Amino acid sequence: MQTSNLRHETRDAVLVAIARDMIARTSMSQDGFAEQLNHQLFVRAPERCKEKGFPDLQGMTKTADMQAYGRAYKAWSKRVERWLDDSGDRIEIPSWIEESWVAALDQPWRDRALIELSGRYGLLAVKQIGSGIDDALQVFAGISMSFGHVAGLGGKVFADGAFDQKDQVYAESFETFCRSLAAHAVAMADRAALVASKIH
Repeated sequence: MQTSNLRHETRDAVLVAIARDMIARTSMSQDGFAEQLNHQLFVRAPERCKEKGFPDLQGMTKTADMQAYGRAYKAWSKRVERWLDDSGDRIEIPSWIEESWVAALDQPWRDRALIELSGRYGLLAVKQIGSGIDDALQVFAGISMSFGHVAGLGGKVFADGAFDQKDQVYAESFETFCRSLAAHAVAMADRAALVASKIH
């Protein structure tokens, strides 16, 4: 996954860059992302979506009017295309859409976006582990993967026994990997504390 310098970019630019990277590297098309974003928006803010005239694509599939659906789908895809435009003419993404935008991303791009955005405020992107049978296992996998990234890049950083200006080329990626590891570890520690509290 692309780990280029996003720290100095705007919130919009971060959201767009990560979504575009995901689209470029996966089988998900731009239209597929638009559809996922639409679904996430109507899950989180249906009234706001209606106020803004956004089509409920999933709701429209329950009607027999496929022509109306086709027109709405095309118009919505065009709107998302304008948000994803990186030519400088891009339309700003409203802040209330940010959470749905991140939720519409596949992993690991979703975690990447959470880490990038929360890191701007000195926060960790810690998510509470759900109650699903494999939720804790997925977080453990995140710990393992993040640790692998930290160890791999750390080997390059500390090859000379120091972490200094010579390692500037690695610094931002190393920070991201460390924050990801920390976020996953804190989530797992919280779950461990919860499990331990039920024993006593």
